[in-house]
Amino acid sequence: MQVNDLMYYNALYREKNFTKVAKIFGISQPSISSAIKRLENFFQIKLVIRGNAQSELKFTAAGEQLHEHSLSILNEIDSAKHELDHLRSRTTTIGLPPIIKNAYFAKIAMATKEFDRQFNISHMNIYEAGSNSLKQSLIDGDIDIALLGSLGDAIDDKLQIFPFAKTTFYVYMSAKNPLAKNPGLYFEALKEQLFISLDSSFIHEQAIKLLSRKAGYRPKTFMKTSDVYFLMSLVAENLGIAILTNIVKSNHDDIIMVPLLDSSQPTFNVNVAFRKNHVLTTEERMLMNILSQQL
Repeated sequence: MQVNDLMYYNALYREKNFTKVAKIFGISQPSISSAIKRLENFFQIKLVIRGNAQSELKFTAAGEQLHEHSLSILNEIDSAKHELDHLRSRTTTIGLPPIIKNAYFAKIAMATKEFDRQFNISHMNIYEAGSNSLKQSLIDGDIDIALLGSLGDAIDDKLQIFPFAKTTFYVYMSAKNPLAKNPGLYFEALKEQLFISLDSSFIHEQAIKLLSRKAGYRPKTFMKTSDVYFLMSLVAENLGIAILTNIVKSNHDDIIMVPLLDSSQPTFNVNVAFRKNHVLTTEERMLMNILSQQL
């Protein structure tokens, strides 16, 4: 059995046509047939049933099962290639969500300075995205280490996760908003407000969903964005309110932060994470230690 055999098999499962698969990979149709035969010989079971016409191509129960496993196998191979490429280039890619990066910038900068005392800083790349996107990038092997936000304790069977900070959520609003005079607010009191939210690549969207579900209403959304500074500008103009963790620092003097009073509300946890099957290099192990000490 060869790795390419699984690639051909998955394409055949998708296309249900030997000729199309052969064209996709630029090889002959008999080569695809040989690959399927090798897989059947290796697993000692029938995987594909060919009728008189291409439309009659079917997969056995074993064939269906192999398809599920092959997706995981090929994904692991792809992750391994990413990691080996990084080892060869001695490059470490660390993922940073914009909110966490801005909140802990000074400490991250101190960590990278310490890192640079022993290793060339050009070997570390920064990849910026929301926590949800970074989590998937970690799993896919596109980045090596990430700082991730999570609601409560983060659990994932594919990642090693180490929490280092816990914060709460606040209502960010313009000083012109009448609700800004309150010392605290229940989420239910925001029912008539327009919300300006971070998009689905951020954990914050999940927090709003949890809060709105408990309050029994669907928030009226004015806009969703991935740009925190743009969001703050809209809030400062009193075009809507935002639910953000209190580590977010406003760059507008007329934005008021009001704490949420709901007794059962999500917490925002900040974590360092990497894949469970990722073997940390000497540089990465040192970076992890420095980050944990600084943060």
